[in-house]
Amino acid sequence: MVSHHTKAIKSVEEKFGDRFSSLSDDHLNNVNLPRFKDLDTGIVFIYIPRGEYTMGFSEEEYIQIQKLTETPNISIEEMRPVRKVQLRPFLLSITPVLNCHILNYNYLLGKSIKVDGDDYSPFFCDYALAESIATNLSSKIPNEEEWEYACRGGKHSLFCFGNTLPTESELEKWLSWDLSSLTDLNCNDFGLYGLYFGEWCSNDFTVNLELNSDTVSGSKAVRGGGALFFPWQDEEWVYCLSAFRMPSKDLLGDQAAFRLKMEI
Repeated sequence: MVSHHTKAIKSVEEKFGDRFSSLSDDHLNNVNLPRFKDLDTGIVFIYIPRGEYTMGFSEEEYIQIQKLTETPNISIEEMRPVRKVQLRPFLLSITPVLNCHILNYNYLLGKSIKVDGDDYSPFFCDYALAESIATNLSSKIPNEEEWEYACRGGKHSLFCFGNTLPTESELEKWLSWDLSSLTDLNCNDFGLYGLYFGEWCSNDFTVNLELNSDTVSGSKAVRGGGALFFPWQDEEWVYCLSAFRMPSKDLLGDQAAFRLKMEI
């Protein structure tokens, strides 16, 4: 009987040929999902399985957050109403696109995009550039439904790491800007790292999660962000909520990180 993993690997090989090298025998940090390395850019993708989840900030999560603070500084209305979402499997980069990936991209396509910071730090840019990079690499920016599903990693808790805040030393493994040695860091149950730098999503920001609700003019949806303010001075941990969302008009300099998604 062919295993689910074998089927997943075969489907990727059939669609992308020799573009990817399978790393599925190397279960990084005990996450048992197939991984693939893009041989051109060095970007590693992981297989996100099909599934259904409840998108948004549930009543159960509201009860849990009140154990951390009685008056959370969040716009609950923007994260509701909750709704069921079903998704097909897809590939997602295990980290945000890093500076080293952009340097490889420059070499591959003859570009001259400037990077700021260490090679293994997230690359920040405006949405237009992020979308252009994704398109040139035959990939896409995930939408909010996909991003939240991937961030939750199958959990229904406040954060992908549970309903409580870890110690500062453990938080550093979630929020580190140095993504060079992933074995030293924490990942969620879908094997994703660096989820909290503020990431572009492909859809426009809507005032709530109602289908076809009004959009905020000129704003894309941004997810995550807790690492941008660490060490926290107050309740900046709310930016780590799996359901937390914000309009790109609130970004400093219209810059965010991003992941790449590939449909299979």
